[in-house]
Amino acid sequence: MILNIGVFQYKIRDETPFKKIQRLEDHLKKNTTLDLIVCPELFLSGYGSYKKIKEFSEVKDGEYSFKISVLAKKYATAILYGYPEIEKESLFNSAQLFNSKGQSLINHRKKLLPPTAKESTIFNRGNNDSVINFKGVKTAIVICYELEFPELIRRAALGGVKLIIAPTAQSSHWPAAARHISRSRAFENGIFVVYANFVGKLNNIDFMGESKIIGPDGLDIVNSGKQEEVIVGEIDTSKIQLIRKKLPYLNDSKIHKKEFLLGSK
Repeated sequence: MILNIGVFQYKIRDETPFKKIQRLEDHLKKNTTLDLIVCPELFLSGYGSYKKIKEFSEVKDGEYSFKISVLAKKYATAILYGYPEIEKESLFNSAQLFNSKGQSLINHRKKLLPPTAKESTIFNRGNNDSVINFKGVKTAIVICYELEFPELIRRAALGGVKLIIAPTAQSSHWPAAARHISRSRAFENGIFVVYANFVGKLNNIDFMGESKIIGPDGLDIVNSGKQEEVIVGEIDTSKIQLIRKKLPYLNDSKIHKKEFLLGSK
């Protein structure tokens, strides 16, 4: 299966969700052949300001999500975006995926919350993994910090996932996550990883950019620098088997699972 995927590396600004959605549309007008475009973590509110997170939080079928669903249908492009989701008295760091018909396919609530920017105190934890068949490709959604847990991604890969979509809000203070960990998750599992970050400075955070689409060999298909842009890359899942024949990490992890867990005797 071949998919044409875009990553919107948004230059973070203090502006309304409607303005951000307008910027997204401006880029969609220039990229009309995408199967999917991925926006960063907490795209609608921005990252690092509890005030803005509360102000722009909404239910998963709120007015901002409606605007994005309209865009998805208008440009026949699936859209995944991060936002602060409110449900009753609970607040979640969520990412929602609309298909090219404007229908919500899945809504992932971040399960693993770091102390960074007080995430672990601001947000409630999600409870479920988010795995979906997207255009014939088994796909998992994780948000930022969750990608940094190798056991979580290995479990997904052993379950047949071939594509990881990871919206993030990665600062330049922790560059290893963007430069090394994201590529390691792709390489050690023989899967594709889409990594969508902000760029720019806001709320005393310097967002490092370096969004990328990574192949199952751990090498970038396409990557971004330090400017706002949409990067576009093609993924071909037939390449996964070719890589795994040469680097059978998944098969070997199954064979030696008991040894890894209990230690060799």
